[in-house]
Amino acid sequence: MVKATFENLSEDKQSRVTAALLKEFSAHTLASAQVARIVKEAGIARGAFYKYFEDLTDAYQYLFKLAMRDLHTGLTGRMGADELYQMTKDFVTKAAGSQYYDLIRLHYAANESLLPSSKPQKMPAIAWAAMTLSHEAIKEALLDPDKADFYLKREREALENLFGSQDDQQIG
Repeated sequence: MVKATFENLSEDKQSRVTAALLKEFSAHTLASAQVARIVKEAGIARGAFYKYFEDLTDAYQYLFKLAMRDLHTGLTGRMGADELYQMTKDFVTKAAGSQYYDLIRLHYAANESLLPSSKPQKMPAIAWAAMTLSHEAIKEALLDPDKADFYLKREREALENLFGSQDDQQIG
């Protein structure tokens, strides 16, 4: 968990640390990341890193949460197959053109499995299935960008099958 002191840093220092985290975690897996490179890039003392973060995993989770907040529109209101497909497509497009592209690709390729698992959310089965399909489509599209359209099309087909042909089949 990011310690409260990080949020109290000057905007300049917070920006430098965040930029250093992005550089490190865009080029190195969580397993091979180094605090030494981060602090050198940010121009802070090693002790300061540990003042702000518990460890590299905590710093990574902080950065990944920032990326998701910037890229993800989230579920709003009741959504059907078309809306979920469009959200997935928009996320892939936005991620591919963002500063977070390498971070997210490395997340799916190596880091996702290294993070502590989150507790399952209580949600209807159809919502869980739709979320799982969308996340898998995002993962595949970003890891294999030449076939992104194929993965997105497959997600759309799967969502349409999941929701059925009835317009009133929605989640939310």
